Amino acid sequence: MFDDLAIYIHFLYCKSRCPYCDFFRALQPKVFDEEALVARYLDEIRRFAELCGKRKVKSVFFGGGTPSLLSARAVERVLAEIAGHFALKSGAEISLEANPNTFEKEKFLDFRRAGVNRLSLGVQALEPAGLKFLGRIHSLDEALNAMELGATAFDKFSIDLIYARPGQTWGAWQKEIDLALTFGLKHISLYELSIEEGTVFYKKNIEPMDEKDAARLYEQTVFYLRSKGLERYEVSNFALDEANRSVHNLTYWQGGDYIGIGEGAHGRLKTHGKIYATVDGEIKEEISALERAEELLFMGLRVREGIDAERFFEVSGVPLFDFLNMKALLRLAELNLVYYDNCHIRATDKGFLVLDEIIRELLE
Repeated sequence: MFDDLAIYIHFLYCKSRCPYCDFFRALQPKVFDEEALVARYLDEIRRFAELCGKRKVKSVFFGGGTPSLLSARAVERVLAEIAGHFALKSGAEISLEANPNTFEKEKFLDFRRAGVNRLSLGVQALEPAGLKFLGRIHSLDEALNAMELGATAFDKFSIDLIYARPGQTWGAWQKEIDLALTFGLKHISLYELSIEEGTVFYKKNIEPMDEKDAARLYEQTVFYLRSKGLERYEVSNFALDEANRSVHNLTYWQGGDYIGIGEGAHGRLKTHGKIYATVDGEIKEEISALERAEELLFMGLRVREGIDAERFFEVSGVPLFDFLNMKALLRLAELNLVYYDNCHIRATDKGFLVLDEIIRELLE
């Protein structure tokens, strides 16, 4: 499973720019040459296949941007090219991100027929004031209609919501969660609003929620979703069970190989005993063992199970407990912020609230 490959397909355009987003690249042009974009995707897939050989592919993720602006035919062609050059596993997870403002019932069903079996819907808020604040151009009704179809048409279905909006209370946030859960969600992604440099919110001097209040809201959310059967398996992601976790995103968090296709796409690939970063659909540079070890620490502690020492060494070539600041690790364990034994290390529930600080101390 760990040797299987994940493939990320990046679509850089959006219909509009959200004021909180620091991933934004460009608005979709009025005259959009989809054929040229798909040709680029196919060319990069072929070139990576020559480099990787016919490796097994366990997941394909169409992200962005707003990849639901692509036609279903474009998605179908990309998947066919991957299947022709790699060993696309039976039942591989094929994810596509979509926004309610791109919702067209027949188009979403066409995505399903093209091979997409997991839909991730960027709802972001489930009340009108929240949608307006976040600059979303879809209405609550449009979000609910898209959620209804997503829940019935796709084998796996998830939505994204943003919490810790200024002035947000637990009672109001709980109502949004409860509304989301009426659709029978088996997976949900919840992201704390952060004000990133370069965003519209940053330029407007929007103040984030107080850190303690945001942490309290997060903790309440974790316990509430747990009571509803959705367990946190990663800092921002909750699933009913292992079968409903995101296979693709776990590849990132657990140090698996993934390649990025398209402008703005990134990847990590280990081949011939070396670790490479891929950028914009091609090999960019070799990554040192220590650089990869640091990445694995950042990513691995985000997952509930934490980091497996044997796996850490297999990916990076660096022994986990030689890499960590053991004095800091002992102190963090005494504070019940992390748990570790000879085989692995993980954050506790308490530790998840201060994960950035834990990682900083372990690297000192």
